[in-house]
Amino acid sequence: MGRPAVVDKAEDGFAYEVSPEQVDQADADAVFYTSFGDASASGESKAVESALWKNMKAVEAGRAFHVDDELWFMGMGYTAAHQILDELEAELAG
Repeated sequence: MGRPAVVDKAEDGFAYEVSPEQVDQADADAVFYTSFGDASASGESKAVESALWKNMKAVEAGRAFHVDDELWFMGMGYTAAHQILDELEAELAG
């Protein structure tokens, strides 16, 4: 699965934070999103309610998925990997 070009700016080579005003830079065929902590405090709520978000091709196609921050970014090892794959399978099938 490819990543949007904006992730090339990630200092750690893994993740790149975008503000609600730049959320459309993260558009791709599918978007998996989360935030650390409370969604309203992190800016997630503002981002996913915006016109920029709603006009992203992944969102319009129903391929934007909220994922569990703790599992997707803190989960380590095979158990977490299998749980993530199970979530993906369920989301894409349903």
